[in-house]
Amino acid sequence: MKEKSNVLWWLVGTYAVLFTVLAVNPVERGTWFAENLTVWIILGAILLLYWRRVRFSNFAYALMFVLIYLHTIGGHYTFALVPFGWVTDTFHFARNHFDRMAHFSVGFYAFAIAEWLYLRKLVAN
Repeated sequence: MKEKSNVLWWLVGTYAVLFTVLAVNPVERGTWFAENLTVWIILGAILLLYWRRVRFSNFAYALMFVLIYLHTIGGHYTFALVPFGWVTDTFHFARNHFDRMAHFSVGFYAFAIAEWLYLRKLVAN
């Protein structure tokens, strides 16, 4: 998909700011590293695809970055300690469900895959 938009670069820049802020004094450095390693692999794959001219829509990139942002936040606090109490309190949950929300967003990558398959006419509509 050929879009003349800088949305991907805006999303990467926003991630860089978020990462920089959350790299300072994380709750547990080992957890921070492990959680961010996953993000770096995903981000590297997205950029590698971009440089190999595999492009997605702005919407697909936005969906993909939901996981990147949430995982970066989860890495800073550890997923169990993310200040997400307002959701826990609102719905009367017994535990913090930030991890479930963040990991649910893995499914958003299905949109980019489906978009790629559709645009290359590898699936019938």
